[in-house]
Amino acid sequence: MSGSFWHDVYYGDLQSLWSLLVVPLAFLAWRAAAPTDPRRAAVPAAARFVAGLTLVFAFETMLDPIATGPFCRLPGVAGTPWATLVPFLFVLLGDLRVLLLVAGVARPERTLAGSLRWALGVSLLVPITTGLLFSATRFVLPDVHGQVLWMIYEAGFLALCITLSRVWTPRAGLDAATTNYVRAILGYGAAYYALWLVADLLIVGAGLDLGWAIRIVPNQLYYAFWAPFAWARFFSAQPRD
Repeated sequence: MSGSFWHDVYYGDLQSLWSLLVVPLAFLAWRAAAPTDPRRAAVPAAARFVAGLTLVFAFETMLDPIATGPFCRLPGVAGTPWATLVPFLFVLLGDLRVLLLVAGVARPERTLAGSLRWALGVSLLVPITTGLLFSATRFVLPDVHGQVLWMIYEAGFLALCITLSRVWTPRAGLDAATTNYVRAILGYGAAYYALWLVADLLIVGAGLDLGWAIRIVPNQLYYAFWAPFAWARFFSAQPRD
């Protein structure tokens, strides 16, 4: 669909770069001027972890579109392995933040290293499975559209979020506040992956330019609003004395 209206809007710097920086920058300014009140934490034992993690990933989500956009287009970078490796690393980081947040809130007594090991192990399930399934698909259908790789990935992470929410969370022995927060984070991740998948089905399956317009919405959810949502949803309880 090269040359179509929404395709060109989607790949323009206004959408793919500048619009993704506004909300994280405002969030960081807010956090600088309004210190987090731990008395409002949904899970008090995890308050410091969530406050720190949302700050780190607010910066990361601003770095992501810069690194995967202008940086990967630089002479000497474009067309090299770096132009593939950098976007892959940021995709992995984007998924890792969800699982790391879930791990740290569900088990606040666990060390950061322990939570990171769990999150990394679970997050690698999707890219590994995606690679295997896409290779099998290409073996059967050599001319398969390249975007099918990302469609398999999107379906995989969507399925992972649903499974963790519906199966893992009830078995984890969490209290009500922790369960509600963990499911909110997993639901938020499921939402933007579902929208990406629907958009790609429209683009690849139906050849509709509208799919690129729909893709703008999950981009904002993933880049711009993730850290503010994770922080606000956690620190929205009534203050504890």
